[in-house]
Amino acid sequence: MRRLIPAVSIALAATLVAGCNTNSGTPAASGSSAAPSASKLEPVAAVKQGMDRSLAGTLTMDASVKAGNQSVTVTGKMDTAARTLQATGKAPEPIEARIIGDTAYIKSDSADGGKPWMKIDLTKLRPNSSLRQSFDLKAQTGLIGGVVSAQEVGGGRYTGVADLEKAAAAASTDGGMRAGLESTAKLAKDPKAIPFEATVDADGRLTALSYTIATKTLGDLVSEMRMSDFGKPVTVEAPPAGETEAASADMYKFL
Repeated sequence: MRRLIPAVSIALAATLVAGCNTNSGTPAASGSSAAPSASKLEPVAAVKQGMDRSLAGTLTMDASVKAGNQSVTVTGKMDTAARTLQATGKAPEPIEARIIGDTAYIKSDSADGGKPWMKIDLTKLRPNSSLRQSFDLKAQTGLIGGVVSAQEVGGGRYTGVADLEKAAAAASTDGGMRAGLESTAKLAKDPKAIPFEATVDADGRLTALSYTIATKTLGDLVSEMRMSDFGKPVTVEAPPAGETEAASADMYKFL
């Protein structure tokens, strides 16, 4: 099996860690004319709805996850409505992945001299597949779903606390997302008190999010992400057919 598959899964999960189903109670709006001023919302709602609005259309996201001396960095441009994504990064090996609808393409080194791109049919992934969770653009709740307190500290910046157990309870069961959050909660020293910082722009969109999870055995897990380029067109093309091979039936047992 190609050795970068786990790294890509982890990196894309980090990139898409906070998403659309945050239970904010208000439909997301992609245009600034429809977005209420963040100052009119109480802080928890401003943060939750801010992420809804950020992921309502097209955007660029830069994300990093650090644990000890290990780190993953990813830059991705995505259109959540069209289900398209193009991401590159390091984990620490180079990462490149593309999604077009129900098809994913992952580029990696091939020890057997095969083609550089692997084509994956997302509908064939196992229900508990980590790749299914990573690639499900509309079902990522993540930490935002567990925000329990927040306060504005000026300039659209917020600080607060999230509860990983509440985040897991609010998460979809599709793709193993809830199970993943539950596993993270078990690793955390205090899963009910995860400190975070967030920035909301004048259009009510979340533009930055960072949080630190103190774990029992891995040290601090530090996640940071920034969102930008809202509304800019995103075009993702499939790799050349001559450089692509379909995942084998046996490989789907491990994906």
